[in-house]
Amino acid sequence: MRLIMNTPARKLKKSAVKNIVRFPSIKANGGKSILVESILESKYCLHLEFDSSVETYFPQPRTFTVSVDDHHRTYTPDFEVCYVSGLRKYVEVKPLERAQGRRYQELFTSFENSLENTDAGFLMVDEIEIYRQPLLSNYEKLYQYRKRPTLDMRNLYLCAEGIDISMPLSRMMAILGDRTSLREVYSWLALGYLKFDMNLEHLTMTTEVRFDVY
Repeated sequence: MRLIMNTPARKLKKSAVKNIVRFPSIKANGGKSILVESILESKYCLHLEFDSSVETYFPQPRTFTVSVDDHHRTYTPDFEVCYVSGLRKYVEVKPLERAQGRRYQELFTSFENSLENTDAGFLMVDEIEIYRQPLLSNYEKLYQYRKRPTLDMRNLYLCAEGIDISMPLSRMMAILGDRTSLREVYSWLALGYLKFDMNLEHLTMTTEVRFDVY
């Protein structure tokens, strides 16, 4: 992954109307914490961190001047997301009810139109998509192990050897015994070496998991 740094267009400060959140990023800011404007934005960061198509991202990337009904308005997207494919998107994270207001709809439409013939696109993400369960709960449970994994690749391959079927997590832990720890197994899950369908079920000891290391 290329190390790309960027300076936010707006410096976020404590506010009576905004809930500034510090998010411990991996893909953004060289792996250091970033500041975002809301809890909703911090939850969206989890989606970006687990999305294998995302290379890096920047909060408050730059401020644009947008023409709306012959009036100039300034607009700073919440994120710029850079994908492994080379594509870029400016992303607005906003509660659906607010995003559907006429003022925002006009602004977002004008901004998206201004990106025509550029190498960037626009995406609006709302709380319905961000808080989708059980996906978000799984991200929240596993992110600490993705950020600071307990990982010994040699041990991972040794443990995966001969286990070529899916099984409940509790059974796998019993088979592996003292060759590993629950923290190491959660690190495998967080990094994708041990898989389950995060979209369909909450991670528990009864969850069916399978190795994916080759």
